[in-house]
Order: sequence, then C-alpha cells, then structure tokens
Amino acid sequence: MLAMAQINFIKHLRDCEDQTISGIAKKLNIDWRTAKKYADQEDWNKKMERPKRRQPIMDPYVEIVDAWLLEDQTAPRKQRHTAKRIYDRLVEEHQFTGSERTVRYYVAKRKIELKLEKAETYTRLDHPGGEGQVDFGTVEAILDGKQQTLKQLTVSFPYSNAAIPCILPAENAECFLEGLKRIFEHIGGVPTKLWFDNLSAAVISVESGGKRKVTEAFERFCLHYRFEAVFCNPGKGNEKGHVENKVGYTRRNWCVPIPIHANLNELQLYLDKEADKDMDRPHHDKGTQIRQLWEEESVKLLKLPTIPFEAVRIEPVKVNSYGEVKLDDVLHFVPEVKPGQQVWLRVGWDKAEVLDHEYKKLTTIQRPYMHKSVPIDWKERLQPFRYKPRSLEYASICKQLPSAVKEWLLGADGSRKERLVWLLRMLETYPMETLNEVLEQPTADLTAMEHRLYRLLHPEYSFSPIAETYTPAVIAGIEPEVGAYDRLTQAVMTR
Repeated sequence: MLAMAQINFIKHLRDCEDQTISGIAKKLNIDWRTAKKYADQEDWNKKMERPKRRQPIMDPYVEIVDAWLLEDQTAPRKQRHTAKRIYDRLVEEHQFTGSERTVRYYVAKRKIELKLEKAETYTRLDHPGGEGQVDFGTVEAILDGKQQTLKQLTVSFPYSNAAIPCILPAENAECFLEGLKRIFEHIGGVPTKLWFDNLSAAVISVESGGKRKVTEAFERFCLHYRFEAVFCNPGKGNEKGHVENKVGYTRRNWCVPIPIHANLNELQLYLDKEADKDMDRPHHDKGTQIRQLWEEESVKLLKLPTIPFEAVRIEPVKVNSYGEVKLDDVLHFVPEVKPGQQVWLRVGWDKAEVLDHEYKKLTTIQRPYMHKSVPIDWKERLQPFRYKPRSLEYASICKQLPSAVKEWLLGADGSRKERLVWLLRMLETYPMETLNEVLEQPTADLTAMEHRLYRLLHPEYSFSPIAETYTPAVIAGIEPEVGAYDRLTQAVMTR
C-alpha cells in the first residue's frame, strides 16, 4: 500500500495536471493498476473490515465438532455437550493436540450460530466429612436398541467432591430405597447424615413448624441404616447445591453422547467405572486428589447392617371378573385365582410377587415401566445432517444405525447427501428395519429400491387351485382352447 503523500501526488497529477494513467505509472515507477486505483478512486471512507481469524489447529476437527453440536439439537437439553466435554472427546477419540481454550472459542461461536443454550451455573456448598446429599436426575439412554428415559439417583459428598450414581427405571418409593441401598453397599458404608429435598418417594407432607411426615417405608429405612435425614426448606433446592451440581456434571460428562448399552446392568457398570475414574482428578478447591479426600472421608461412614433392607411394600388387591389384578394402573392376569378373591402384592422396584392368603407365591409380574421404551426417531435424529452429510460419520447416531444402512450411507462417493435425503424421505413411510433389509442388497437405482420397499410391505399373492371332486375326471386339467370360441363367433356372424 502506498503512503498518503504518494496517493495525494497521484491525485494531483490526475486531477490538476491532467496526466494519463500510463504517464503517472511511468513517472512514479509504479504498476499501472496501482496508479489507476488511486487516480480514479472516488470513495475515500475508511472501511471497517472484520479481521478473519484463522484456526489452523481446529480446521481438521471442525466437521467432527459440528457433528456433535448438530446432534445435540435432538438430545435432551441437560445432556448436550459442553466445551470441556468436546475438548475431552477430541483428545481421547481423535488425538487433538490443541489447547482447551481453542476449543472453547470455537464452540462458543458455533453455539451462538446454532442458537444452543449457554452452560448452566451451580452453587457450591461445603459440609463436614461423612455427610452426603441426595437427588434424582433424568437421563436418556439407548438400551437394547430403544431409547429410554431413566432416573439417576446420585449421592454426593461435598467434603471430598465424590459422587456415586445409581441408574433406575423410575422415581417411586421402591426404586428410591433400592437405589440408596445399592449406593451404600457400593461405598461400603452409610453416611452419618443425608440431605434430601421434599421428594414424594419419602415425604408425605410438610407440616407446620417445618416438620416432615415421611412414609413408613422411609422411616424404617432410616432406622435400619441409622443415618439422620435432613430435609431442605420447600423450594430451596440450593440448600443441597452440591448434589444438584453433581447430577448435572455426571450427566454432561458421562452421558454425552447418549450412552448405548444392552441393559440397565451394563449401563450401571459403565457409570461405576466413570465415577471411579473421576476420583483421580484434583479437588476444585483443595488441590488434593478426590480419591485421597474420599479415603479420609470414608472412615467416617457408619458400618453397614448385617441384614440388607428389603425395599418392598405389601398391599392387598382384589381379583376382577377376568382373573386380573391391577399394578401401576395396568391389569395383569393371574392364574389359579377366582374372581373376587383377595390376594397380596409384594411390590419391589422391578417386579411384584402375587401371594395368596397364606402368602404362597402364585406368580411374578414385571412392573410395567421395566419395558417402557420408545423406538429411536431416526428421521428427527438424522435431519440435522441433511445439509452437512459429511459430518454424519462423526456423530454417535451413526454408531446406532443398522449395519446395512450405515455401510450404504458412508460408502457413497460424492452422493452421500442424495442418499441421506432419500433415506429421510423413506423414513416417513417405512420403518428403519425394513430399510435395512432392502439395503442389504443395494442398487444404484434409488427408484428401483423404492419399488422393492413397496413390494415388501405389499406383497403379491398367488392362489393355489381349489381341491374339488365334482369336476369329471375326463375334463379335469384340460386347458380350454379359446380360439375355438372365436372361430364359432365368426361363423355365426358371417351367416
């Protein structure tokens, strides 16, 4: 760029001395284009151009991060990636060598562009060692190929910053007590004091003076394990802010992307492993490893009772006219009972035993929520990648795709977008299982595959001959000669 004195001289030569562009360029020994640019320039306002920030370290990972953020649009709000989680995954899964700050800058910019929510903030509370806080959280997971909404009971320990999760199918009294029992057995002791909010699984009502009327089962549970139960003031969940923080932390760091497992037990083993790994990081305030602080705190726990608590309730129910009993608003058939007979239900967290008047077991019923799940909404989960199909292979939804569909989508050379658009259109009519069956033998012609899909759901039927005995044997099986009828008709018409 020329100095302002040179630019002024060029304008003087052009406007006052009427010099040609070639003459100016020759006289000042500059390029002809430079001379023309300044000699004939009319707009001299200073332009405010936004500087382009280059990010050579992030460039190879942009599509991967975009895939995770796009997929978050269909994930539960509390189970979306934070910048820290994205950085950790890039390091662990893709050997990222850049800094966390670089990732944070890019994620913040992209979240604004994608209109994603900002990270939540939490309040930190401190308590003496041996005391814990309890809270439920909601977690989405895919078990046996189907998406389920599960409950995660978490007990956190503010002194050491340790947290122990237990995954459960519901938030009722039986699941609540079973979850606490499992956590106590996992840590090998019982906290001296536990802080709760006024959850319905334990509290019947809040009475005058702040006293709580608790369920008999919860009262027996407290007596069995000898801990003191402390309840927060109504609407003051921040009084147990540490566990609320931990519920969010475990969900963001251990359940993003949405975990995929065969069953509840596998998911619980995964969470136990993550909780143990988390103890190897330093305490946010004390600088000491959480594991070391936990070892100091665990000696203050109460000893476990020799007999474990059975988290069950027993209630009488009447058999209806169809030989059925009602459990969780669902009717179940019970063999060997008569209408109007009274039986007993021994209800646990996952199943209920039906007992007769002598407490003899008649049958076992699974609680309805144990099988409650919804199929994956493939169309909704794949829709964000319609305009960024190359990012699909980095998303967790890609791992969940049936093998034939995944191979067909990712194996496309230059036509991935076309195939993805076709797949989204087909999902409006056909289930993913049917599409996978057709794509086990794919063809380049998408229209031909669409016809095959139609034939799968609308097969052509062929009818076998009717076995009858009234047709004379001499003519059975004779194919009529239709031409004879044509010749007869012509002969009649010519007369």
